[in-house]
Amino acid sequence: MKKVVFVFLAIIFITLLIPLAVVYLLGANPASDARGVKLYLADEGRTIEIDEDDYIKCVVAAEMPADFEPEALKAQSVAARTFLLSRVKAWEDGTQTDHPDAPVCTDSTHCQAYIPEDKRRESWGGSSDANWDKISSAVEATRGEVITYNGEIISALFHSASASATENAADVWGSDIPYLKSVPTRGDEAAPSFYSSVTVSADEFKRAVEDRVAGTDWTKGLYGNIARSAAGGIISLDLGGVNVRGTLLRSIFSLRSTNVEFEEHSSDVTMNVKGYGHGVGMSQYGANYLASQGETYDAILKKYYTGVEIEHR
Repeated sequence: MKKVVFVFLAIIFITLLIPLAVVYLLGANPASDARGVKLYLADEGRTIEIDEDDYIKCVVAAEMPADFEPEALKAQSVAARTFLLSRVKAWEDGTQTDHPDAPVCTDSTHCQAYIPEDKRRESWGGSSDANWDKISSAVEATRGEVITYNGEIISALFHSASASATENAADVWGSDIPYLKSVPTRGDEAAPSFYSSVTVSADEFKRAVEDRVAGTDWTKGLYGNIARSAAGGIISLDLGGVNVRGTLLRSIFSLRSTNVEFEEHSSDVTMNVKGYGHGVGMSQYGANYLASQGETYDAILKKYYTGVEIEHR
């Protein structure tokens, strides 16, 4: 009888031990690696919870063309994850309160772009499954990886395309950030929106400026006193004699960047623009060019973010 009981207990012990041993050898309980993200759906006005990897995939799908090089997609995946975790920290600290129920939203002007499955399929058509598999592979290959500076998660800003160099954060927003420095970039001209222009009449120019700038005096000219960054973006300029930041000029006329050259013809003003986006951090088209030249995603990230490391969190 004792022998039967011993055998029975041994069987139970082994039955319990084997799954635990498998989990130990695999490194962890797989379910424990999954993290949920609270996401505010800006167009619907509600908050959902989504798996972190699924969120990153939807961001990469919205932020970067699926036909980009795999290493560029990996770089975007790490940047998107880093941006997310920086927002989560700000939300937990109480310094991000724009959408109090969630650390991130789907408004690309505030957080990151996001595209759900129905819109992806509508946009990608017959390539939908292949594109999703490619993006999923990039996200999964970099799972848990983030960009840090001095051990702290950075604000991993990115944009579509710069001119010949990215911008210093201080030149764009007035605050110096050590890892967001101007660096040379190549291949950005491949962006379909790299060159653009906006033409308005002189009267339209004045009305648009007056709506946003107080105290204009047009006897001092439409514009002047232009101060540029080393990358070519307008740091500040006079509009109707009032000194404003280049970012305001961009906002007033919905320009694609602050890298603007003015032309006047008769009674019209033309603003010729190079690049697309604020110009700070990683250039997406520049990243794709580097990837096409054989650069790995971590090398790409370290080029665009000065003095950083790639860590697993």
